Formats: sequence, structure tokens, C-alpha cells
Amino acid sequence: MFSQKLVNIKILSVKPNFLLRRYVKENAVTKIKKTNLGFDPLPKKKPQRESYLKSLILGNVDKEVFTYPEELPGRYENYVKWLQPIEYYILSCINKNLDKNEVLLQLRELNLFQAYINEENFGITLSEIESMKLIETVSNLPWLGTYMVKNHILPIQIISKYGSKSQKLEYYSKIMNGELIPSICIYEDSYGTNVNNFETYVVKNTEDSWLLNGKKQYVVNGLNSNLFLVYAKHKLPNMKQTTTDSFSLFLVEKDFGNVACTDVYDTIDERETPICTISFTDTVVPNKNMIGSPGSAFKSLMESLKPGTQNVTGRAISILRNFMMQLVPDITQMRHYDRDFYQFDIVKQIIAEMTITLYTMESMAYLTTGMIDQYENIDADLEKIITETYCANSCLKCIQKGLQLVGVHGYVNNKSYIQAFHDAIALTTLDTNNIDASTYVGASMLQYIGKTVHDHVYKKRNYLLFPAYNIFDTLFTKATRKLNIQSYVHPSLNVAAVHLEEIIGKVKEGMSLLLENSGSQITEQYADLKQVAVLLTELYALYANILRASRSYSIGVRNADLEKDFVTKVTTRSYYKICTVINNIEIAPMFNNYTYYSDVMDTVYGKKKYPMEHPLTRTF
Repeated sequence: MFSQKLVNIKILSVKPNFLLRRYVKENAVTKIKKTNLGFDPLPKKKPQRESYLKSLILGNVDKEVFTYPEELPGRYENYVKWLQPIEYYILSCINKNLDKNEVLLQLRELNLFQAYINEENFGITLSEIESMKLIETVSNLPWLGTYMVKNHILPIQIISKYGSKSQKLEYYSKIMNGELIPSICIYEDSYGTNVNNFETYVVKNTEDSWLLNGKKQYVVNGLNSNLFLVYAKHKLPNMKQTTTDSFSLFLVEKDFGNVACTDVYDTIDERETPICTISFTDTVVPNKNMIGSPGSAFKSLMESLKPGTQNVTGRAISILRNFMMQLVPDITQMRHYDRDFYQFDIVKQIIAEMTITLYTMESMAYLTTGMIDQYENIDADLEKIITETYCANSCLKCIQKGLQLVGVHGYVNNKSYIQAFHDAIALTTLDTNNIDASTYVGASMLQYIGKTVHDHVYKKRNYLLFPAYNIFDTLFTKATRKLNIQSYVHPSLNVAAVHLEEIIGKVKEGMSLLLENSGSQITEQYADLKQVAVLLTELYALYANILRASRSYSIGVRNADLEKDFVTKVTTRSYYKICTVINNIEIAPMFNNYTYYSDVMDTVYGKKKYPMEHPLTRTF
């Protein structure tokens, strides 16, 4: 039945769809059949090790650190067979005004919502690489990507990790068949969550139930959800201070009563997944619906708030790729000053930069996910946060540049351009907090390397106590031993490998300088932590690109020559960019760090507005 529906959509008669052309051959649509869900088992993971980025910084490198990961052939073929009909259907929905519920119903028939639920409960356990590809695919409809992440993946991950066997047995089947749509309720009071001022609370009602009260803001698709994962604080007599054992997590069904959507926010886009406030007023929650034990939800709460956990990467890649697939054909048809617009050097530069940025996003995404798939319990938080933040920000920047190229055409004649812009803004506002991400990355890495250089930093900060050491300082230079990266990558990338090794040394130098300048106070200096995040992001992006290009050239991937050439050139350019950042770190003490910013902002805060007089103001 579904195969016939897809054929009847008449894909080929639609206005040219560049996404769909990749999948349609010789003017015929392949018939869709439900595939066997019996995937080959996931390969056994290797023993735990340091993450790749930490290995680079400390110089603990080996062949595995410079091998770009990939899926096993048998498992990947089964996965592609399962994913292909889902991809066909989603691509057929682009640029059509289809009912959201109809789309979700068809995708349930194709077993999409079995993903992320373990096989014991008739679901599909996906690897990290497979998950990334799936999010990319469903994000061809951006609202569907948001729905999949917010109303399926994230709730399922929490239930899977912390829920009881009986809770999984009760709720997994209802989620898969669409009877229940889950959503996580965390944020309070203007998109902030201060654990010391949590206002959603629970008290004991009876021996077998709790009483829940409070409001949760910015609940994605809360209007259409009917199962809420609610973080609440215990309200106890004489409770004066919030502790880590003050929080619990509940599975609250809308049918429990006294659950209301009090208002729906007017967002700039994604009307299919409206954001709203959910209120609970003396809602009775059975004891069996508490996830874990009373007061055990603090760890889960912190994990949900941590940067890098919102599955932004796959959505950003899909949004930018689709934007480019529409932008490039339009650019090639435009004329400017009686010349082909695409021939202007500035246009070529922007399109090339967008292409390289998208390539880098993909490289980082699949390197990070592959690393997590390969090793047992590997701590890849830094890589995940760096990748997610880079992808969200780069997607928005590239789309802004593209909109400037098409000019009024993109604003007036083509709503899909503005749609892409709005989708990218959502990734950098609703899903990503740049300050939190930079702070976490910078502080975590400085804390990590601090264990190896603390003695060096102490002596550098106390020059008069250790004059001889400061005169003959060689400690940090010794730490930057030669890594011989050229021996791990394809010989055609020797130049890039040399620059990468120099960049690793420069990044370590920059972090050492910051520690010498600020000592332990650096964790309170967010601008410095941002500098560390910039250095690490640049390093990880180049490293991922070199590994990917080396793999492509070694196995003869199409356009591998192009990959090799632009990766080498980008590595050289990034070397000078990192040198500029380190130069700024070196001269920062001359300007008393960032106090001149503070002087300006003190005035702005005092006036509560732009404080400068108009340039036409007269004093005579």
C-alpha cells in the first residue's frame, strides 16, 4: 500500500528537486519494501583509551589515532536497506504542504520510531555513526529533525539509561506506535535553570504517589506531547538548601490530570513543533513513574544541560547541504553587470568556503561518532561539544553569506532561503549556548593538561623564586616532542601533516601562556576560556579533515585530489590563524587583559542603554 502511495506522488513531475535526483535513476522510483530489522550485531568495542584530541595534546599518538573510522560492511549494508525507504519518503515530502501527522504515520509504518529503542523491546540499537546519518536524513525536513531529537531520541536515551525494566516495557511500545509522544521538561524562568531556585517541586501524597506542582518553559512540541519527563525538586519541611539529592525525575502522562499547556510561544519558524509552557497543578504521579529512586536525578539533570548533547550536528549538516543544493543552481543562472554572477572571484570564494566548511562539519561529525563507536566508555565530551558548536555556528554563518549573494531574490521570491536561515538560527539559540560550550571546553582542557604542567606554571608565575629555571626554561619544549604525523597519513598530505604537528605545538604554547598569565583564576575568565576553545576547535577541524582526506586518497574516492589540495591549503591558512590567536594571548597582559571592555560595559550597565552622545551633539 505504501509503495503505491509513493509512486502516486509523482515525484518526477515536481519542480526540479536536487535532493531527490540523487536517488532516482532512469526516471523510475524504486519500490519500497519493509526490510528485515535483524541487523548484524554491533562490533565489540576496543578497550577504553584517551580521546583523540587529548592524545594529540599530550603527544600520545599511534596508528589508531590517525585512522578515520568507518562502519563494518555487513552491518552497514543492512542499515542502508532499512534507511533507504525512509530517505525516499522524506525526500518526496520536500516542498509539499503535507499534514505533519500523516508524515509521522507513514514513517511509523517504515519503522523509523523503532530506532534508539533496544532490541529486547523490539527496537533497533544504532551505533553513533548510524545515528548521525539517521538525523541527517530526517533533517531534510528540518521540523522532523527537531521532532526526532526532542520527542524521541533525547527522551528515549534518558529512559534507556535510567528507567526501570517495567517502565521500558510499559512505555516503549506506546512511543513506537505513536500513542505517546514524550518531551523533556527542564527549563524554568526565561530559559534558565538555576538548580538552587528550582520552582517545580514534589511532595509525598500517599504511600504510592507524589503531588507535582510547577511550570516548565520552552518545552519543544509540548502542545502535542502527552508524556513529560519532568525534573522536580523535593519540598521538605525546614529545607533551607538545595543539595544534589534534592531532585527526582518523573514520567508524567497528560492523562494523570491537571496538566496544561498554558501558552504557546510565537517563534520565528518550525510551527510543526511549537514551543510552550507546561503547568502542573497538584498532579498526582504514581510512585512507579519515578525514574530511579527519590533524589537520584541530579546526574541525569546535569547530563541534559551539558553542551554537546542536543544532536545538533546532523541537523546542521543537512540544513547547510540542502541550502547549497538550492543556492548553487540559482547562482549559476544569475547575471550581474552583464556578466555571469558565478564568475566573480568573490562569489567563487564564498561558495568554496561554504563547500570546505560543510566538508569540515562532516569530517568532524563522523570522526567523533566513529571514535565513540570504537572504544569502550571513551570520554569524548570535548570532541562532541566542539563539533556540535562548530556545526551550529558554521551553518548559520554560511547561510548568512549565501543570502547576501542572492540578495533580494532570497528575501522576496524564495521562502525556502529564509526558512533555512530560521532553521539555522534555531540551532544557535534554542539548542546551543556558545558561552557554556566555550567555558566547558576551555576549562576541561586546561584542567586536563594542568596535571602535567602545574609545576612548570608555578615556577613561571614565581619568577623571583626560580630565576635559574626561568632562564633555562625547557620543560614545555620537551613536552612538544616530535609526533611524526607524516608516517600515519598518505604521503600526498605530508605538507598538511607537518603543519598539523606545528599547530599542535602552537596550541599547547597558547594554553601554557594563558596558565602562566592567569594561574588558577583562568576558570573565572571566560574570554580566555573562549580563546582555548577557538584553538582546540581549529586543531580538531584540521585533524579531522586530514584524516578524512588521507582515507579518501588512499581508497580512491571521487574528487580525492580536490580533497587533498584544499585540505593542505586550509591547514596552512589555519596555522597563521592560530599564530594570530596566540599573539593576542601574548599581548593581552599589556592591555591589562580585558578590563577595557569592563570599563565600557560598566557605563552601559549604569545607563542601561547605549551611552555615547550622537556625533552631531554640540557643546558650544
